[in-house]
Amino acid sequence: MARSLGVSLVEAYPQVAAMWLQERNGGLTPAKATPKMQVAVWWRCAAGHEWEESISNRTALPKWKGGDVAACRECVGYKVSYSYSDCGHTSMVTPEAAAKKRGRCWKCSQEWWQANEKRLKKELSTAAKAAAGRAGTLLDAVSVPADIPEPLITEWRWWAAKHLQGAIAAEEKMGREGRTGEVLAHVTETAARLLPTMEEAGRAAANGGVLRLLDQAHWAEGWLHQLTGRAARRVDKDALENMAWLMGEILAAWSQRAAEAVAADRAKGHGPPATAEVTRVLTRVVLSFKDELLRDSALAPFARAYRELRLPVVPDGKGRYGRADVVVWVPGGLNFVIEIDSAPNPASAEKLAFARDAGAFPLWVRFGKGGVENIDGVMVLDIRDAVRGVCDAGA
Repeated sequence: MARSLGVSLVEAYPQVAAMWLQERNGGLTPAKATPKMQVAVWWRCAAGHEWEESISNRTALPKWKGGDVAACRECVGYKVSYSYSDCGHTSMVTPEAAAKKRGRCWKCSQEWWQANEKRLKKELSTAAKAAAGRAGTLLDAVSVPADIPEPLITEWRWWAAKHLQGAIAAEEKMGREGRTGEVLAHVTETAARLLPTMEEAGRAAANGGVLRLLDQAHWAEGWLHQLTGRAARRVDKDALENMAWLMGEILAAWSQRAAEAVAADRAKGHGPPATAEVTRVLTRVVLSFKDELLRDSALAPFARAYRELRLPVVPDGKGRYGRADVVVWVPGGLNFVIEIDSAPNPASAEKLAFARDAGAFPLWVRFGKGGVENIDGVMVLDIRDAVRGVCDAGA
């Protein structure tokens, strides 16, 4: 039968129309409805199951219907009716979801989480820290191949401990028995599957941009000594000054354009840019450093610039790896680690010192308030006056 938009539901799909629950659908009838209407109405199958579903969905023919357009989800076992014990709501879920016996529906779970988010995060954080020893004990029992480079073992243990500590904390605070064993099995499996040999690590580092061995960008590939045991070379002072000069030219050109834009905004009644906005703009400018550095170079297509790249260094007082604001990698060993700060930041100093010792070009872009710290082997670009001029433009 031809099924045009003018054909009613009862004409096109009489077997579906037969399940129409008229007493709950008001004045709309199968004779008035069309098969593709995006209207949710109530249905009842021959077994007495009732549910609400749009007409267009009801006349579709997904695989679970087995060729029967009028099939009932509950009758064929695709979905079952489940009542949540805590919130009292009932919905159609898969048998696998029903077997988990959750106490709240998704909407109520979201509302409950939003109301308790701060407390739960604090409790879970405390529990995860308390579980560090247990997670370490479990990880000690995982067999790791002897030829894996030590830095990568450290990397894997960090990743695995994070997962295990979270599982242990969830098990203790939320009553998910058996979760730790499940996660440990996953961690054990990935230890054998994902940890590379030294040769694989070197190839990935040289060709892959960032070594995403565990889907984590923790290792910038230019620092091959971290993976292969090569000795790091300190960046030549003159080369570092030349790179800083190039970055300074880029920032100076930006400050002139930005001052003109801020002055124009002030003329329209807008205020000066906030510190967070300046940081975002400066990050975009610094990311463009890669293009300026490699203009007309054959290496340009292979170079990469990253934001918020994790580094294998944990700053003092922090509980996790630090992140570099910008990392620029160029094939052949050129690596730039750039921090952008509106105030003195000891964590940035530690990350830049790590980059220096790893043989990268460490550049610290400083604006805003506070003094400027001098670090041996780290080039500081003091643009406090330039940014102050941008913020005051047109005042």
